[in-house]
Amino acid sequence: MLSHIIKTGVTSRALLTSRTIIPVVQSLNTKRLLTTTNNGFLSQKKDGKSSKQQKYILTDDLLTKAGIDIDDPSLSTKKESTSESSEGQEGEKDISGNTKKSKKIRKTSTEVKRERYSNWFYIFSFSALAGYGLYMTRDWEESEPQELKDKVANGYTSSLMYGRFKARFNSIFTYFQEPPFPDLLPPPPPAPYQRPLTLVLSLEDLLVHSEWSQKHGWRTAKRPGVEYFLGYLSQYYEIVLFSSNYMMYSEKIAEKLDPLHAFISYNLYKEHCVYKDHAHIKDLSKLNRDVNKVIIIDTNPNSYKLQPENAIPMQPWTGENDDKLIQLIPFLEYLATQQVSDVKPILNSFEDKNNLPIEFNQRVSKLKSKFGEEQKKKAQGNWVFSLLGVSSSPSGGKFPLDLIREEGEKNYVRFMKLIEEEKEKMKIQQEKMSGQTFTLKDYVEGNIPTPEQQMAQQAQLQQEVDAIYEQKKKEEGEQGEENK
Repeated sequence: MLSHIIKTGVTSRALLTSRTIIPVVQSLNTKRLLTTTNNGFLSQKKDGKSSKQQKYILTDDLLTKAGIDIDDPSLSTKKESTSESSEGQEGEKDISGNTKKSKKIRKTSTEVKRERYSNWFYIFSFSALAGYGLYMTRDWEESEPQELKDKVANGYTSSLMYGRFKARFNSIFTYFQEPPFPDLLPPPPPAPYQRPLTLVLSLEDLLVHSEWSQKHGWRTAKRPGVEYFLGYLSQYYEIVLFSSNYMMYSEKIAEKLDPLHAFISYNLYKEHCVYKDHAHIKDLSKLNRDVNKVIIIDTNPNSYKLQPENAIPMQPWTGENDDKLIQLIPFLEYLATQQVSDVKPILNSFEDKNNLPIEFNQRVSKLKSKFGEEQKKKAQGNWVFSLLGVSSSPSGGKFPLDLIREEGEKNYVRFMKLIEEEKEKMKIQQEKMSGQTFTLKDYVEGNIPTPEQQMAQQAQLQQEVDAIYEQKKKEEGEQGEENK
């Protein structure tokens, strides 16, 4: 029978290509005979009559193994004409009742492996997440924050386990909302070098203003009087510059404001803010300073919303010529020289803190008039001193705030003189060190001096710089006398 099928139906080339043996089954109970047609299909005969249903013996797997493209249009046409009764499934029927041929999606071995690996990945990921979630319900550990422990107690009831899971899960997001360090500033210096108060200043639209134009690009302008404001108040306050922008944008501007770090003690940026209620807040409690002795001046109310009692609000500066920074100096000077233990009651005593300088000047004017009347009464009572032209008051009849102002001006002049001398010395030092460079060859050969040698060279260089500066200063003085 097998030789008969080969001779009458399928050619030997097709059988060799597919490398298969066609199983032929002859039923003894029925009169069905399997025959072949010239196009490679098996037909069934029933009682001598050919059946309409035909089965294509070359399946997709056989054709793929033989290297034949199964997407060939000629082969797909033959496949569509075959019946799917051999698959043991009945095709779907459309509205007219005709049987629709369902297309079989064939998967390669690579796709099967990929699907298997994907399933294993999903199972592993789900198991890991479930295990980590169960691990987060454990009892509290000693290293965990106390504030979390106070919210939920230990225990393995469903409510306590859920509470610990929720607290730990929320703390994951809190980690990104808090500053990088619990204390943003180092501990304050000892008493002789410690300033009585801390002044936190915003950078953008308070000290500087940046604009962008198509012609010039980004340009930054300094507010009028900003250098005098910083230099004068640095003798009373520990000044902290707290920018509302990220460090990569504001660091260069802060360096240009105070290149010697003589006025500004510390620089903070947006990374050091607390993110809460969709706003970046400058939390003064994170500064490692007594909040009662901290003042913040800012143009954005969201920046000080956690400590509004410590704030002096100001309108954003847009680049115009004004003296509002200078107007704040008398009040800030008075506050720093009164040895106050809490600045909040004094700040909140003003009706409108936006107009604080004006209201403070009004108070000072009243105090001055009252002080003048008292001085007149004292002068009338001490007529002997008045005849001699000597004042009976130890202050010489001057208003105390005026005396504080005079002393502050003297200190400011001396301080700025030291700053100018330091700038000149740095300029000389840069000229001396311009030729001292180390190449990669020096590093490889080990020609770099040791740290002890570098310190000795630095001390010697400093002595040379001081000598050059003194000589230059002496020459300038002699030249000035000659000009006179």
